[in-house]
Amino acid sequence: MSAVFGVVNKNGRFVDPDSLHVMQSAIAHRATDGKDVWVDGVVGFGHCLLKVYPQQDYEHCPLIAYNCTITADARLDNRNELAALLGIDKTRLIMVSDSEIILLSYKRWGEDCVNHLEGEFAFAIWDADNQKLFVATDHIGFRPLFYYDSPEQFIFCSEIKGIVAVKPFPNYFNEESLVQYFYSKGKSNITYNKDIFALCGGNVLTLQDGKMAYRKYWNLESTGKYNFTKDQDWYDCTREMLYRAVENRLNTDVPIGVTLSGGLDSTSVACILSELLMKKNKPLYTFSSVLPLGHRGIEKDERYYIDLVGKHCSNIIQTYVEAPGVGPLSNLDDAFEIDESFPVSVAYMNYALHSAAMQNQVRTLFNGFGGDFWISWKGHSIVYDLVKKGKYRQGLKIMQQFCAKENESFHKIFRRMYLSQSPYYSFLRSLFKKQNEMEQKMLNDDILKRYHSQIAEKAKTSHADSLVTEVNQGVIGRKVSKFYNRSGFYKMDIGTPLFDKNLYELLIDVPIHCHANNGEKRGLIRTIMDGVIPEEIRLRTDKKAFSPDSAVRLIAQKQEVLNVVNNSNDDLLLDSFLNRSLLKESLCNVRSYEGFPPSFDMNFLFSAKTGISATVLLRLKEKGYIFDLNK
Repeated sequence: MSAVFGVVNKNGRFVDPDSLHVMQSAIAHRATDGKDVWVDGVVGFGHCLLKVYPQQDYEHCPLIAYNCTITADARLDNRNELAALLGIDKTRLIMVSDSEIILLSYKRWGEDCVNHLEGEFAFAIWDADNQKLFVATDHIGFRPLFYYDSPEQFIFCSEIKGIVAVKPFPNYFNEESLVQYFYSKGKSNITYNKDIFALCGGNVLTLQDGKMAYRKYWNLESTGKYNFTKDQDWYDCTREMLYRAVENRLNTDVPIGVTLSGGLDSTSVACILSELLMKKNKPLYTFSSVLPLGHRGIEKDERYYIDLVGKHCSNIIQTYVEAPGVGPLSNLDDAFEIDESFPVSVAYMNYALHSAAMQNQVRTLFNGFGGDFWISWKGHSIVYDLVKKGKYRQGLKIMQQFCAKENESFHKIFRRMYLSQSPYYSFLRSLFKKQNEMEQKMLNDDILKRYHSQIAEKAKTSHADSLVTEVNQGVIGRKVSKFYNRSGFYKMDIGTPLFDKNLYELLIDVPIHCHANNGEKRGLIRTIMDGVIPEEIRLRTDKKAFSPDSAVRLIAQKQEVLNVVNNSNDDLLLDSFLNRSLLKESLCNVRSYEGFPPSFDMNFLFSAKTGISATVLLRLKEKGYIFDLNK
């Protein structure tokens, strides 16, 4: 994926071209296939090019045309439709870049152009006639864009480091980013830098006469486009939209890869890719996290299921990635620089997979991330949601199907699928079962008090409504966009089709009972993938961890964790944010499991996150960040 950056001086001073070159140097890893800058008085733009799609052979940004200038990181999916509307000759469409189409769309529809664009994009346009900056991100927020706004200047960039390289000092640490890291709660547009924000998906930003404004141009909601009466029609349409989501991100002229775990989601994406590439007589490279052959621990990996996919798809070239000698605390400086957020506890495996893909010269690396959010949702609250809507017979039928499928009593299924989902059950359970102390006290007590309301907040709506809220607030986009900047570091684009905007506009209308077809969890994806993926994977109900020996790796780094967290030179800093007193006990209780750890065992998560957070905080201090320790 490409990268964009720019500066607009509000104080009337001309932009120094050197400042743009400094930004460009900070994200030099993104300039795989070219780079350029443009300056005109108080405004300057820059671009780093990564070629993945055919139309990018004619990409030149910043592009100056029609008294406007654009810099864009984009992949448009509706080029043909836009060409017809904009009067572009089809015979020369291949020679028209996505940036030029966006610029033509802006000249035709103004700020409303974003409502005509389909695909993934982050772009900025300087409108010289109106002396206005117009910035936009795609509907979901696949392509990241960050900005800094002060009375003197406005700076934007695809990566935070590009802004930090030129913004005025000092840099202030945003403690809320730490709350997000531990609890996945908080504002979606914040970053670890208190002065830098993300322009979340579905938003546009304007800067005119020194005043910045932004607005939401798209929300995920029912379009009324889909109104099938037969379940099979819903399944057929979902399958078609999933294939289209994959195909839109696919250029068969470059090496294509996918991270394959052997689960339903990644296997579905891999088998669709294999089928599409087979038609072009092209291979598909797969990259999978596995344990070493002959591993003697209790942990189990997905090698058996990964091999099934290899046998099912004859054009697959498999790479097994073991990532020896690393763990949750390995290479954290690099990890933080790449992800620009507190690294996850299995970041070492993410980077090992990307490194393997880069060695195979992959230009687009697909993944199955996000399936369990919706298309392969387990459907735990289906019966409760149906009963709330008065659809008692349908709820009863689904419970009976689950009884037959799982050979369980009706009482047990009723308790799991209805009673356990009710707020009354949750309330009564909370009276008798105390919350895990470690989960309660992951951070310093003062921080927990300041952010208690957002940490304690629980969803009070259906699964679909909660997901729609997360999409519209930018939460989903921020999760996905981290994949994109990570892939940019490894000189490749990323394909995340299970969060596709058009697929989501269908899923919001799919009847909820389709997610439990035939009395099966993940019933929707199991149904639509019938005949596409290996039957043994389609029907499997178990799943192993992404990096099954992560606990063993952390235990091997135990002393390293203690050395970092017990840094006596920075007691005040670390104690202001972290609960270090629980760490020693937590580390002693870290243990491995054959699959995922039970929900009550927070020891690995707490220990890894505490060690990672302490390391990052100390590094930020070394870089001159200021911490508010007097709250």
